[in-house]
Amino acid sequence: MDKQHVIIEKARMQWEKGIYADTEMCYLWSDDSTGRRCFLLKMHPGSSIPMHDHPYREIAIVTEGEVRLNEDVMRAGDFLTAGLGESHDVYTDTGCVMFIYVDFDVTEYKLVPLEDEQAQRGR
Repeated sequence: MDKQHVIIEKARMQWEKGIYADTEMCYLWSDDSTGRRCFLLKMHPGSSIPMHDHPYREIAIVTEGEVRLNEDVMRAGDFLTAGLGESHDVYTDTGCVMFIYVDFDVTEYKLVPLEDEQAQRGR
């Protein structure tokens, strides 16, 4: 049997409660053998994700709205890539939607704020 591409129509996308407060996630694709994932992240106005690092590569494109990563502002169409040691916090006043690809299973590796991670390591 030949492999088949996957199309998910916007009207059929299923959103669920996100990992962080006032966020939602729509999982689009995953590879269980590698942990790689693609998903949409919806951040409601005023929501945030605390300062964190990444265990592996993250690639993101803002598809709607505006979001701040540290002091940088991303708007619809802007691209981000971040990896180990490239930490940032994420905040939106207006709300936003981002397409995100990660080289790890976000449900297994919840991003821990840097100050919590440093405390766990005894720093």
